[in-house]
Amino acid sequence: MRLYRLWGILIVIGATLTAIKIPLQLVIEASLTEDLVYLDWAISVVFAIDLFLNFFRLPAQKGQNPHDRRIRTYYFKGWFWVDFLAAIPFHLVYWLPQLQLVRLIKLARVAQLFHPRRRKPLQYSTIFRLASFFFWLGLASHWLACGWLALSGSYDISYGWGSYVRSLYWCVTTLTTVGYGDVTPTTNVQMVYTMFVMVLGVGMYGYVIGNVANLLANIDLARAHYLENMERLSTFLKYRKIPVELQHRIYDYYAYLWENRLGYDESAVLSELPACLQAEVSLVLKQDFIEKIPFLKGASQELVREIVFELRPVVFTPGTFIFRAGKTGRNLYFISHGQVEIISPDGKTIYNTLGDGDFFGEIALLSSQPRTASVRTIDYSDMYTIDRETFERVLANYPDFAKHVHDIARERLGEEGVVDITQD
Repeated sequence: MRLYRLWGILIVIGATLTAIKIPLQLVIEASLTEDLVYLDWAISVVFAIDLFLNFFRLPAQKGQNPHDRRIRTYYFKGWFWVDFLAAIPFHLVYWLPQLQLVRLIKLARVAQLFHPRRRKPLQYSTIFRLASFFFWLGLASHWLACGWLALSGSYDISYGWGSYVRSLYWCVTTLTTVGYGDVTPTTNVQMVYTMFVMVLGVGMYGYVIGNVANLLANIDLARAHYLENMERLSTFLKYRKIPVELQHRIYDYYAYLWENRLGYDESAVLSELPACLQAEVSLVLKQDFIEKIPFLKGASQELVREIVFELRPVVFTPGTFIFRAGKTGRNLYFISHGQVEIISPDGKTIYNTLGDGDFFGEIALLSSQPRTASVRTIDYSDMYTIDRETFERVLANYPDFAKHVHDIARERLGEEGVVDITQD
């Protein structure tokens, strides 16, 4: 997959070089571009290889049999002709150089690669849209500059590339509606061409103001969402005259959420996914915790999947008692990030300190026994939890394993009548 992505980048580079070189070669002295003949051949070879790869890669991308004729037929009716025409070395047709423009059809592949559905790093989609806009704007400016150079007939071989630079300068000043007037049209055709570029520039200017500014403002959508929520929260706290100390604790809590979760509620984000994708993501996030529970060793993948799906994220602030000794236990907790301390009932002795990847309270899933110790957070703690009722409901679908779990529960509860809430 990574090789295909690198190949896609190579195709974009080849198509871009073609789109730059061919129009320029048609309007300037051939001697200035004769050194680029090897580039023509290199691009032709790359496009030919791309045609070959697409012919055999398409069925694999569709997840179907490589010998499925329907996939081949679909390719021959569409993208095959784009890839085929772009691979033809039209630069060999010296008597009709304009025929090379056919190769610009390969830019359709570039547009396909730039399509939103093809972009996987969605986190940077805004930046990608902005870069895509300037990419096409740059190509359009180059083509318009070549068009002006062809109409003006002002190319001077002694001046070299300066003629093209002067044409590009005219194009940029006209597109941006600046128009200093130092390069002006002198013929009717040039005037019509200039008016067309001016109209195009007005449309581009409106697009920039209406969209690019918005893209820049929302380039970090998560931060914008977080700041909006904080502003709304601040207004509420001040309106309700919440004590300043409590306000600071609330702000600290949301600051922690921003630093560790970009301000998003994990449950809310996952709830928008289909059930199958929720289960897959939950399994990736939480399976390591489940595998550490002694009485779940040997459980089937289906059972583990259901339990993982039922885990709920919770966050505790520093110094919070998650539960106290003597209370009836009903939840099992997994520590994703943070630290907690196991404290004696009188609060004078610290039995143990647990950190990332540890779990506690597992006996609550096996029996409604009082807690034998208290658990207090040391710092902000990200955890996952599941209650006894949910656990029993999941086990009801697996009677054999449920019997195994309850046998283990009776054995543990029978050991000196003591329930240990720390890990085995």
